[in-house]
Amino acid sequence: LEPLILVEMGREAATIVMLAAAGILAGASGLQRFCFFMIAFGIWDIFYYVWLWVILRWPENLMTWDLLFYIPLPWVGPVITPVLISVTMIAAGSILIFLAEKGYAIRWRWYDWVIELGCGFLLIVAFCWDWKNILRVPDGTPYSGIPNPFAWWLFLPAYLFALIYFAARLHETIRAGSGDAPSKIP
Repeated sequence: LEPLILVEMGREAATIVMLAAAGILAGASGLQRFCFFMIAFGIWDIFYYVWLWVILRWPENLMTWDLLFYIPLPWVGPVITPVLISVTMIAAGSILIFLAEKGYAIRWRWYDWVIELGCGFLLIVAFCWDWKNILRVPDGTPYSGIPNPFAWWLFLPAYLFALIYFAARLHETIRAGSGDAPSKIP
């Protein structure tokens, strides 16, 4: 690997560690810590693009391709994809923290985590789908290094399913605490 790629990978890992540390310090419970991490990550990611645009006038639009991460493989996609995920992470984390502060019992079952994290994994696969072309793997195939069409066929179903599943679980949580007083967190 090129030395600058290793530096970039280290910077990316350090950024994730910093955002996770912010979540750990801000939250009182495991779920709150994860929510604060999601909020911090989403804000960081959106303002990354805002400041790129202010300073460089890039990206030209939300469909402009970007190299998002290098870990474990290059993640590429239109700018709108990480922005959608970031807005969703900010909203989901904020809603869960708000409900917990209002006394609603937020209980995610193990399979809720599997479903949501599984959808997140599929989003990552969509970003990495064309990794051989991006890296120009020397296997005899002529690779351009330029992304082929984005794997919308994988991204959109995973994104929408995660969103709908979250909304359904949120609805259950609100209904369960909609009596005279919200269901208190033990």
